[in-house]
Amino acid sequence: MRRRISPRAPFRYVSMMLSAVLIALDSPEAPLRREAVARSLGSLIESCLQGLVADAIIVAQATRDLEGLADEAGCALIEAPGGDGVAQALKAARRDHVFLLLAGFAVERGFVEEAQDFFAYGDKSRARTLRAAPDSLMTRLAPGLARPVGLIAAKSALAAANSADFRRLARNLRGADLTSRARRVS
Repeated sequence: MRRRISPRAPFRYVSMMLSAVLIALDSPEAPLRREAVARSLGSLIESCLQGLVADAIIVAQATRDLEGLADEAGCALIEAPGGDGVAQALKAARRDHVFLLLAGFAVERGFVEEAQDFFAYGDKSRARTLRAAPDSLMTRLAPGLARPVGLIAAKSALAAANSADFRRLARNLRGADLTSRARRVS
């Protein structure tokens, strides 16, 4: 005797897409190299191919001369100092959720799947923090002490937090840590 299985709609994995904002601002103790910005941007290619990142914006100071890089990558370029540039990038972002990444860091494997799972099963109103890969004994023992270098959050939450300091922004949003990490490329 055959058992009839009722037809159901097939499972469809739908992920929300992000606008990526690459923050390429120099710090006084370590100026960024153009190659580090390019490698950070290159680490997002898999995210684009997997349908996670829809568009990208580079935020840099006017003295950085990144027009050619942005043009070759098909990104928007906003040249403004610090917090002003990030605020302009948030206004220019086309998606409701934004992935902020500090230039000089590249996302590691597993980031795309974890971000897609976050959108499929997680609380989308809560931010997620991407931390740097452990580089000392202390950050190996306590990974939560590693420096925050990436942040996935709603555009409205980022605009409301309004902080030019990346660490303070991550702390204000109180995001849960992602298990994937970002490695230094500079």
